[in-house]
Amino acid sequence: MTMLDVAMAMAARSAHPQNTGVATIEMKTSFMRPAEHRLRAMAKLLHKTTTMAFCEASLFDDEGKLCASATGTFKYLRGLPARGRVTIQTPGEPAVSPQPEPTKDDTP
Repeated sequence: MTMLDVAMAMAARSAHPQNTGVATIEMKTSFMRPAEHRLRAMAKLLHKTTTMAFCEASLFDDEGKLCASATGTFKYLRGLPARGRVTIQTPGEPAVSPQPEPTKDDTP
């Protein structure tokens, strides 16, 4: 089910201009046969609005047989401010998170 969920989420994200994240609102999966060996998921966006995406996906085994299919509804997420988790990176140095300024209670 996770593979189908991720495939549909990627299909939903591919059509959104801001390339934001998505959250799975609803998902229905039907299993046809055991999924063994190497698997391949294919998903497509059926319809989208400004806030929602409706997708379907299929899971195939290494012989091309359909093992499972799913439909899902996804909500587009807007970015939120980082609130202190902003990463500062200078050229040539690893990224570090800024340390909070000490307050009167933090000093010995």
